[in-house]
Amino acid sequence: MTNLAVIESPQDQRSTAPAQREDNRLRLEDRAAHDWYRFVLSFPAHLVRTYIERFQLSPRHTVLDPFCGTGTTLVECKKLGIQSHGIEPNPMAAFASRTKVDWEVDAEALAAHATNIAQRVSDKFASQGIEDEGGLPLFQPRQRPLAHLKTIPSDQLKLLLTGSISPLPLHKTLLLLETLEENREPRLAAHEHLALAKTLVNEISNLHFGPEIGVGPAKPDAAVIGPWLRAVKAIANDLRHFHQNAATPASVHQGDARDLVHLLGSASIDAVVTSPPYPNEKDYTRTTRLESVLLGFIKSKDDLRRLKQNLVRSNTRSVYKSDTDDRLVEGHDEIQRIAEARQILPSQPVTKWSA
Repeated sequence: MTNLAVIESPQDQRSTAPAQREDNRLRLEDRAAHDWYRFVLSFPAHLVRTYIERFQLSPRHTVLDPFCGTGTTLVECKKLGIQSHGIEPNPMAAFASRTKVDWEVDAEALAAHATNIAQRVSDKFASQGIEDEGGLPLFQPRQRPLAHLKTIPSDQLKLLLTGSISPLPLHKTLLLLETLEENREPRLAAHEHLALAKTLVNEISNLHFGPEIGVGPAKPDAAVIGPWLRAVKAIANDLRHFHQNAATPASVHQGDARDLVHLLGSASIDAVVTSPPYPNEKDYTRTTRLESVLLGFIKSKDDLRRLKQNLVRSNTRSVYKSDTDDRLVEGHDEIQRIAEARQILPSQPVTKWSA
């Protein structure tokens, strides 16, 4: 049986000098819940607090984030006991937001179940001659070549950024997912899968952000069990301190912010705190593509197309012939005046589409 205490230990425990605080980054004291999973360009939690204080919002108010992403506004409102609603069309981001405001999970049960899963996966690895303890390559035992590596269907593999995850780390990740499904605990599954989403991006994959997403040098191997188990236990540790405001309502609607009237009741919102999409040439679905595919939120090119079609248009890469967004602003004289002055009125729609 593999020693989980070794696997769970961080690979590098060297002390480092504290980094200088940057106001556009997540502060150390804000990491609880926010750090379970987040976009690399998520706005910082203290910015939400600043606006809550400036507008004197309190638990008697309700806050809306119509572009909630991975839930920064919702988490911070919940920490302050303020009810909130979020809207997000990306299923991976909506899942992350919904999980990050679910604080009524038994922390001890979560940690115990994850430890049991880790042992089961470790035993599977051992039976296949796979090491997963990390450490320095010079001191790792030589692994015997595997006859067969698990992978995903070719049509799903084509949805990923080329080279975003190497074959052996993918095989190990799929074994972990398989074991989670075999021993599924419905009340714990979301938090365990969110921990895997974070681990995939930060530890297992070949992805890097600078700030655009890209693919770095291929890792022949990467630890899976240890980083995932640490991520789950970090979530469990946060949950132990969230009792006071665990019952504060926070809802996430997977939908379109342009359909607010159909998602929320009339006069139900007191304030809006958000970071809306802005004009650029970024394809936001690329940022979450790996975890979206491996966790089953995007299973085909048609799923990806539907997701892109439901996003607010912020670039020319995701424009469709059937788009009707121009109707939302055709009656606004000032918008039309600016568009005409800058010669940015819509012309013939772009019909080409690619993943």
